[in-house]
Amino acid sequence: MVKIADRVTWQGSDSEIEALILESQLIKKHMPIFNIKLRDDKQYFYVAFTKEQFPKIFLTHQIQSAKYQKINTKFLGPFTDGAALKTTLRLFRRIFPYCTCKQKHNNYCLNYHIGKCPGFCCLKNKQEAAKSVSKQSEKRIYSKNIRPIKELLSGKRNTLIKNLKKEMSGYAKKEKFNKAIELREKVERLERIFENAQILQNSNILSRTDITGTKALEELKKILQLPKTPNRIEGYDISNIQGKFAVGAMVVFTNGQPDKNQYRKFKIRLDNEPNDIAMLKEIMMRRFRHPEWSSPDVIVIDGGTAQFNVALLTAPTQISVVALTKNERHRGERVYLSNKKRAMPLKDLPESVRNLILQVDAEAHRFAISYYRKLHRKTI
Repeated sequence: MVKIADRVTWQGSDSEIEALILESQLIKKHMPIFNIKLRDDKQYFYVAFTKEQFPKIFLTHQIQSAKYQKINTKFLGPFTDGAALKTTLRLFRRIFPYCTCKQKHNNYCLNYHIGKCPGFCCLKNKQEAAKSVSKQSEKRIYSKNIRPIKELLSGKRNTLIKNLKKEMSGYAKKEKFNKAIELREKVERLERIFENAQILQNSNILSRTDITGTKALEELKKILQLPKTPNRIEGYDISNIQGKFAVGAMVVFTNGQPDKNQYRKFKIRLDNEPNDIAMLKEIMMRRFRHPEWSSPDVIVIDGGTAQFNVALLTAPTQISVVALTKNERHRGERVYLSNKKRAMPLKDLPESVRNLILQVDAEAHRFAISYYRKLHRKTI
């Protein structure tokens, strides 16, 4: 291959899952002669979708099998990395449950109780099943879980997420908040799966931060030109849906590690206005009315120019501010630093600092979402 090749090109992807899907699409398109596995249909995987009332999803090598022809099965593939494909389907099933039971039964299956099966699809007692699906038909509910998986495995994640957000906004406008919240949670989980593979690599990020915590703090001190090592870092995030049930959260990292005894929750006092910038300003103003709380050396917030400027204006001048923006004008992850005039690519920061900022940001987001859900459940 090296001898006959005249050039080498590559394409970047944002996660291992996206790389797997892209690989499948390119192999099908170009049929490269050096992908030997593609010459034998016993050596690579397809994802099979049966054409039943409640379709099953499974992996197979044998797409020409007579038994699959009988049940009119549809296939997506090929996928050359079986282990990665199985991990992908496990992650997707947590968001879009589907049935794997081989036969119907009288009681709800275990997968139903852990949120991986709709329940009604494999239950013999239809009267009991009807109680679990509200007014929508069983088939429609089930198909709304199968369709996104097909789209994701076909590489249409941006279109899917856009449509889910549009549907979520529609429910919110109609004040069907339970439906809107359900969709919002699915969108957030999907975005986290694909966003820099943070879901797949989260344990690696945490372990690296544990090992190199001191190094990260020293590097951060140099980058922000601080007079001393930043021993206390605070992260802030907002959670709401169209301004409803809005909450804010503050997490604290002491010496590079989460200090959960110092975490704080804020119930937003604005009147149901979907204004994340104003909400951020509110919780930061309330935070700095507490001189009894230790003062941070660095603040990390999620957002772009507007959020960054609000934090600069609200926090005391001796506190450095870091703002992480995920996709400003499609330029990828960037960071705003209080001692820099312009934002810089996150990837340009030392790895230890980059991982620390991502960890603070992810923990603030998790804590805000957790409080938001707890608060909303009390109103149902």
